[in-house]
Amino acid sequence: MKQAMEETMGTQVGTGFELTGLIAAVRRELLPTFVAALVVACFTFSAGETPLPAFGWAAAFLFLCVHQDVRDLRIPNWLTLSGLATALALATFDSGFQGALWALTGAATALGLLFLPFALRWLGAGDVKAVMVLGAFWGAANLLPALWWMIIAGGVMAVGVIALQGGLLDLLRRWALSAKHSFLFRRVVYFAPDSESPAAKGLPFAVAMGLGAAAQQLWGSAWM
Repeated sequence: MKQAMEETMGTQVGTGFELTGLIAAVRRELLPTFVAALVVACFTFSAGETPLPAFGWAAAFLFLCVHQDVRDLRIPNWLTLSGLATALALATFDSGFQGALWALTGAATALGLLFLPFALRWLGAGDVKAVMVLGAFWGAANLLPALWWMIIAGGVMAVGVIALQGGLLDLLRRWALSAKHSFLFRRVVYFAPDSESPAAKGLPFAVAMGLGAAAQQLWGSAWM
């Protein structure tokens, strides 16, 4: 009797752990999926009559990027490499060698512009490679204003999250010191946050990528 009760209790405990794990797994996937769907909805409904090139492919790529970045704070190589291959294939199929060159120029433009933020550890390697894919989809001329909007969106996100976590004063202090030393030494000097600082935790830049692309479609680049 005692053994039977222990087996029953063990089964109940095991079932409870399994149910808790299942709920945690659902939650882990639910939030990234919701955020990705919301960002892509913004991108889709902002298109109007002049959507960015390769619109459907870019929307699918952004959905996967946001999902991965919100869930794991990284964009995997399998996604960026397959995205770049797809962009090059589409451009080549559409316009031959000139199309491939157009796509490669867009990707190279993204790499050149984001190398410094990557070197300063403001962006991860996956973020840079994801923007390179978008540059290959859209071309350099479309990427430049979109990237500007992405940086604005990312900056607003970062400041908002850091402020909510009580790290705004530290952020302002570090940026003031960085600007002062950069001016004095005539080179870029950046004071990185401490490992325990809210600014060191990282943000899903893919969200800013999608919102920036939506802003580009809404407001364009007439000011550039």
